[in-house]
Amino acid sequence: MLRSALAAAAFAGLALPAFAGYTFETANPVKEKRVIAESVVWSCDGTVCTGDLKRKSPTVRVCKKIAKEVGTVTSFRNADAELTAEELVECNSVVKK
Repeated sequence: MLRSALAAAAFAGLALPAFAGYTFETANPVKEKRVIAESVVWSCDGTVCTGDLKRKSPTVRVCKKIAKEVGTVTSFRNADAELTAEELVECNSVVKK
């Protein structure tokens, strides 16, 4: 019985989507402590916000959704990847001036 419970728990762990820790930074401090973008609640402190996103790597599309909420994004990354300077320019094209 214990084996089947452990096997079920292990299988459930494989079946659940992986969440990756992401960070984005902004040019100006974010006014709210919590921001919702891309169906993620981002916790913000000053110019740094963190959240868990179901993606393998950061994308310009997601960055644009964040930029619409908080303004100019200066970096968007996880432990494995980061947007390039060119991608950040494209991301910030949606920011109202």
